[in-house]
Amino acid sequence: MDRLDKSIPTPLYYQLLIILKEKIEGGVWKPGDIIPTEQDLMEQYDISRSTTRQAILALVNDGYLHREKSKGTIVSSPTGRMRFVGSLMSFSEEMDSKKIPHYSQILTQQVLPATDSIAEKFSVKPGSSMYYLKRVRFINDRPFLLDEHFIPYYLCNGIEQKYKDNTSLYNLLKVEYQFNLHHGQIEFEPIVPTSKEVIDLLKVNPATSLLFVSRMVYSDQDVPLDYFTAIIHGKFSIDVMSTM
Repeated sequence: MDRLDKSIPTPLYYQLLIILKEKIEGGVWKPGDIIPTEQDLMEQYDISRSTTRQAILALVNDGYLHREKSKGTIVSSPTGRMRFVGSLMSFSEEMDSKKIPHYSQILTQQVLPATDSIAEKFSVKPGSSMYYLKRVRFINDRPFLLDEHFIPYYLCNGIEQKYKDNTSLYNLLKVEYQFNLHHGQIEFEPIVPTSKEVIDLLKVNPATSLLFVSRMVYSDQDVPLDYFTAIIHGKFSIDVMSTM
């Protein structure tokens, strides 16, 4: 069905997302194809720019689409859509479950105006208030990762007064703010230290191999809740299981 039903409670952007995804998965749009512009989609489905953009950004985050400057929004290859689906268990919960000694040190937490790139990830206006948290996480008294979180402040008003060292951020969000941390996508990229700050905080040398991780976490209604990045030092493993 190539139309939106405005009489049902399903968000319009999500209906559009499903339509566009079906065109990609069904081969109507093939890898390398440039999809219609936001303006074309707005006119075709009689929806607003923000609704159209939210659907497209979700598909970009899922790896179905990517953007190229001066070209437009392009269908990605199937290999570009590979993603890891894992637990949304917090770092604290994960370490506690394995009985591994750990703690955190807050470097910065404050309310900041959203930059253009952060605003785009959340489909909000640039300058919108975002809660920003930056920490160093330690395992067995050794720095293991440097992480950053961006969360729309209207979802967690006053959190900067409640979050303390060694608090589980996700548990706080779930209990105090009724967050429904439902699903997300996580991306991995090998890097070397990106700044002197990284070198000093993780106690590594400039040639040390690190892992950059980014993840957007969504509610069950596909509302973006938390954009998280981390720079990890050390080995780690991912448990996976077959769905066959």
